[in-house]
Amino acid sequence: MRYFLTLAFLATLAVSMTASAQDWKVDYRKSQIAFIIKQMNVPVEGGFSRYTVNAAFDAAKPEMGIFQVELDISSINTGSEEGDGEAKRPAWFDTARYPKARFVSKSIKRNNAGSYTVTGDLTLKGRTRPLSVPVVMTQQRGGGWLVSGRAVMKRSQFDIGGGEWADPSVVADDLEARFKILLNP
Repeated sequence: MRYFLTLAFLATLAVSMTASAQDWKVDYRKSQIAFIIKQMNVPVEGGFSRYTVNAAFDAAKPEMGIFQVELDISSINTGSEEGDGEAKRPAWFDTARYPKARFVSKSIKRNNAGSYTVTGDLTLKGRTRPLSVPVVMTQQRGGGWLVSGRAVMKRSQFDIGGGEWADPSVVADDLEARFKILLNP
């Protein structure tokens, strides 16, 4: 019986913790998820046109918040049709087998006014790795927030760019993700 009471208490606590954080609506027209990677030491920029973001947080209690992002990898835009097609192939993102990438936060820590670290798990191409992302939250007129940041990760950790592309002198191992997400109440 104690076991069930403990479970009921923990479930109530989890619901009340999430309920204290406000759910935010994303303005996708003014939001962006992009990346930069160097090919033969030349920066190549791109992004994703389809993604969803779920955000719930209270600036007074950021540790109670959550951020979840899901990318439709097939919406990749590298700036050329040839590049988009290549990025979807098995050596890169293998979108036929792994159509989505997902980030789920586990913690949000306030560093100082407007600066946070969001730590969670990134699942990409069937592999899940921990990721800590420095984030700046800028309050907007009307009560919204602009959430922006950059995260550097190793593409090799996710088996992105294999075969002839595995050589980091051809395509750098470092991949920088950049984002700005406009949240409205």
